[in-house]
Amino acid sequence: MGLAGNSRFKITAISAGKDQTLALLGSGEVLGWGGAGSGRVTSPYIDICSSLKIKDAKAVYITRPSRYINISAGYGVSLGITDQNQAFIWGFCQVGIGGRKPFSEEPTFIDDIASPSKVVAGQFLYAAIGPAGQVYSWGFSTDGALGRVSNQINASPGLVNLPAIRDIAIGDNFMLALSMGGDLYAWGSNSSGQLGIGHLNNVISPQPIQQLPAIRRIAAGSTHVLALTADGDVFGWGSNHFGQVGIVKKSEKDSQAFITRPLPVRIPERVVAVSAGMHYSLALGSSGRVYSWGWNGLGQLGQGDLQSRSIPTRIPGVFGISEISAGEAHAVAIGKGPLFGWGCNESGQLGESATKQMTPNAFMATV
Repeated sequence: MGLAGNSRFKITAISAGKDQTLALLGSGEVLGWGGAGSGRVTSPYIDICSSLKIKDAKAVYITRPSRYINISAGYGVSLGITDQNQAFIWGFCQVGIGGRKPFSEEPTFIDDIASPSKVVAGQFLYAAIGPAGQVYSWGFSTDGALGRVSNQINASPGLVNLPAIRDIAIGDNFMLALSMGGDLYAWGSNSSGQLGIGHLNNVISPQPIQQLPAIRRIAAGSTHVLALTADGDVFGWGSNHFGQVGIVKKSEKDSQAFITRPLPVRIPERVVAVSAGMHYSLALGSSGRVYSWGWNGLGQLGQGDLQSRSIPTRIPGVFGISEISAGEAHAVAIGKGPLFGWGCNESGQLGESATKQMTPNAFMATV
C-alpha cells in the first residue's frame, strides 16, 4: 500500500492485539488489518480463540466516529477514544463486555466513562483513564482482576481506588497501573509472580510494587511484565518459561520459571519503549533498533527462525524505529518510511506477507 507523500497517512500510533493490527493516522482516522477487532465485518459466530481463516490483506477504515486520539487492540476486541473524549468499543465478544449484549465491528459508545484520555483492551478485561488520572475497570471480575469489589461477574465500568494514574497495562486477568509520580501498582491473578510482589497469591486490590526506581513505561504479556525506568533501564518479572523475562538460568538446577520480584534485564543500549506479547518481549533502543526475546513459535521475534531466546537479541534489518507494539503472536513497528510487521499472519494482520513472517516485512508505506 503506497501512501507516501500524503500527510493524512502519517501513522501516529499503532496497537497489535490477538490477530488484529490498528494504526492511528495523523488525520485521526484508524486503519485495521486482520480478524475480529480490526473493523472488518466478520461472522457473528466466529470463535475468537482461533484466527479468521479467510485472509484479506487490505486495510479497512474504522468508519464511525471519524476521528480518534487513542486506540488499543485486545483479544478480538478493540477500544478507541474520539477527539470528543468519548470511548468506543468494537470487535467480537459472545458474552458482551461489562454486562452489555454482544456487539459487532460497528463501534459502540461506552456511555458510563467520563471524558477518558486513554483506554486499554485485554482479554475480557478493560480499563480507561479519566481526565484527572482516575482509573475505570470493567469486564470479568475473577481473581480480583478489576481491582475493586463487584457483585457482577461481568462488571460494568467502575472506579478503582488509586492515586492519579497515567498508564495502564493488562495481562491475562491482571492489571498494572503507573502513577503520575512513577510508582507502580498491581492486582489480579498472580499464578506466575506477574504482580511482582514476592509471592504467587492473587491480589484483589492494588498493591505497590517495591524495589523499583521511578518507572516511565510498562508492558504486560500473558503472565509476564516489563517496566522501563526513567533512565532507560528495563526490569522484568513473572513467567520466564520461554525466557520472556530475559533472565538467564544460573544453572540447570535453577529453572528461573517464576520471577516474583523485579529483576534487571540486560539490553546493550538505553531503552525508550517496551512491549510484551503472549510469551515474548520487545524493547526499542534509543538508536532506533529493536530487540526481542522469549517464545518464537510463529516467528514473532523477527530473527528469521523459530528459535526461542532468553537473551534480548537485536532484530536485523530494521532501524530508525519510533514505536513498537507486540500482539499475541505478531509485532508491528513504525519506521521512518514503512510500517513493519512480523510473526503470525494467519488473519492478515500483517497485510500481504507470509503466514509465518519470520523477518520484518514492510506492509504499509507512510510519509
